[in-house]
Amino acid sequence: SNVLSAQEISAVQTSTQLFNSMTVKARSATREVISTYSVDDIFIELIIQLPSNYPLGSITVESGKRVGVAVQQWRNWMLQLSTYLTHQNGSIMEGLSLWKNNVDK
Repeated sequence: SNVLSAQEISAVQTSTQLFNSMTVKARSATREVISTYSVDDIFIELIIQLPSNYPLGSITVESGKRVGVAVQQWRNWMLQLSTYLTHQNGSIMEGLSLWKNNVDK
């Protein structure tokens, strides 16, 4: 479990995928990935945390700060990302890419 968590965090840290208007940082000590998206008046912070028993436990997706986003829209985006990471065995970077595409729309 610890090895799989470390591999997922390492994949985020070493990823060469670049996003316009979005930064992604990984913290291996806390098993967290923090994504910050900023465009015009919109500022969104997203925190993805891997459980200690990853991949058996489900990944937690929390909102940090969010400015300029309706509550219902935010819930839809969070549900889509949580579902993708938990039930479709997607990587964190793929999930963030999907999430960013939904936000851009």
